[in-house]
Amino acid sequence: MDNESIETFNMGLNAFDDAKFNFNNKRYNTAINRAYYSVFYCARALLIKKGIQTKTHTGTIHKFGLEYVVNGKFNGEIASILSHLFNIREKSDYTLTFKANEELTEIIINEAEKFIDESEKYL
Repeated sequence: MDNESIETFNMGLNAFDDAKFNFNNKRYNTAINRAYYSVFYCARALLIKKGIQTKTHTGTIHKFGLEYVVNGKFNGEIASILSHLFNIREKSDYTLTFKANEELTEIIINEAEKFIDESEKYL
């Protein structure tokens, strides 16, 4: 794996550590943000490994689907976590009335961990 893929994947692992830290400190909205970014960086690392660069979050989600899911390379159920966390993160970051709680945030963190574990198989 090239350096850029490794560095990007490590950014994902760091974001996941941040998600757990914020969860443990009851900062649920921030934990959701970091959990999403952990998954986002892992998806980007896999695309970078194939020489694919994206400029937007939706571009990354779309390209990841085309390169890894459509052809059956990546578990589709786990791959859906990327877009699910994107949607939850958008609500968490931009909807003032959205209040994350412990139960939802724990689910999100567990989903992120599944995505990271699956991503490692392809690096």
